[in-house]
Amino acid sequence: MHNHDEHEHHHHHDSEAADIPVDRMAVCPVTGDAIDTAEAEKLGHFRDVDGKRIYLCCATCVQLFDKNPEQYTDHHLGHEHHHHIPTTATLRLKEKEHLTDNIWAFRFTADQPLSWTPGQFIRIEIPHDNPDEEGTKRWFTISSTPHDGFIQVTTRVTSTTFKQALAALAVGDEVQLIEQPDGDFVWQESDKPLVFIAGGIGITPFYSMLKARGHSGQPVSATLIYNGRTDELPFKVEFDEASKRHPEFRVQYVIGEPLTAEKLTELVPDINSSQVFISGPEPMVEILGKQLEDNGLSSDSLHQDFFPHYSEANY
Repeated sequence: MHNHDEHEHHHHHDSEAADIPVDRMAVCPVTGDAIDTAEAEKLGHFRDVDGKRIYLCCATCVQLFDKNPEQYTDHHLGHEHHHHIPTTATLRLKEKEHLTDNIWAFRFTADQPLSWTPGQFIRIEIPHDNPDEEGTKRWFTISSTPHDGFIQVTTRVTSTTFKQALAALAVGDEVQLIEQPDGDFVWQESDKPLVFIAGGIGITPFYSMLKARGHSGQPVSATLIYNGRTDELPFKVEFDEASKRHPEFRVQYVIGEPLTAEKLTELVPDINSSQVFISGPEPMVEILGKQLEDNGLSSDSLHQDFFPHYSEANY
């Protein structure tokens, strides 16, 4: 199943609704946000159910809908959409750390117990004045592991109002968790080799998966291909150390050039007989996935985690 910084994920917001023509407006059943149906059609963010077209605001919501369509449709009441009511919690900032480039780690504690599987994501809200088109809510992969004792969000701090509000948080400030941990872009036991492909900030789910495996004493049997615009890569030291401690773990870096199926086959000759996980900017993940499938990779062996609002210029 296709999955979904940070599995950072973006949605349209009510503040944008006024900009959408009435005849092209729909509501995402997952988030309740306004959607331009023409844009959703172009991106393939829709599903047809019992003769009705349901529009979704991003690749993440498509994945959540596919995972449990009954949760978001209510035929008994005759409603086209059944908006999911999230379970909220309060997250308090414990500390923040600059990692490299414009990448920061924000560590939170929760006011109630949270459980998650490494690789899963949450959605948080940071109300702030005059939000731009990215709004006040954002999806993030949890880049920490349950044994760390905190919830870590690792992201690029860009010029968006949400990211600036996040960066401005002081220790002790609170944000709202509005979606509990979810997602199935997680470690999967398989008879096939595991190949992890990360584009820039798309490294976050792999970091938590691999760290958790090492902590629990389980084999870290995987090949990581880590692609970046520059060599200022978060967690590079940790991956290099892990490859020395775990001979079954191999990491290769591809810097300053885009990944292609041809390049991946050169690095991992048996990639078509592997379980392949790709995480990074949405265009990169989509293009690489299609190339690999065209080259013979089974769709059942392809797992994708999309990071909207990143491109080759900023991932």
